[in-house]
Amino acid sequence: MVYQWQAGGGPPEKVVEDYFGGLAQDGPSDVDPFAVQLFRSVTDDAHELDQIIRRHASHWSLERMSLVVRHLLRLGIAELRSRQTPATVIIDEALEIGKRFAGDESTAFLNGVLEAARKEFAEVPKPTQAVS
Repeated sequence: MVYQWQAGGGPPEKVVEDYFGGLAQDGPSDVDPFAVQLFRSVTDDAHELDQIIRRHASHWSLERMSLVVRHLLRLGIAELRSRQTPATVIIDEALEIGKRFAGDESTAFLNGVLEAARKEFAEVPKPTQAVS
């Protein structure tokens, strides 16, 4: 969805509709709420996510990064910020996807940027959730 949105697939709502519409066998029940939440986090906060990437990707501009790496960093950092999934799982998944779609040489770069972002977020107290 992130790639489609970045490639000019329209507003985020249309991208979600097109993406899941193409996959849906049973209608709206096939929509993955986590995927939509993560996608919306990337689209809503793209500028801020890119600033975080720039802070931790020394000597690399966003334009110089492959689209796959750029999108994996945006997704990984958005997910790291949410703190819903353990950081090691997020980083490991990004590395595996990076190996598959961007080549083995992408793993050190992805790991370095995501690990730096993880450390940055670890310094900020996790928001408390109200108990009802």
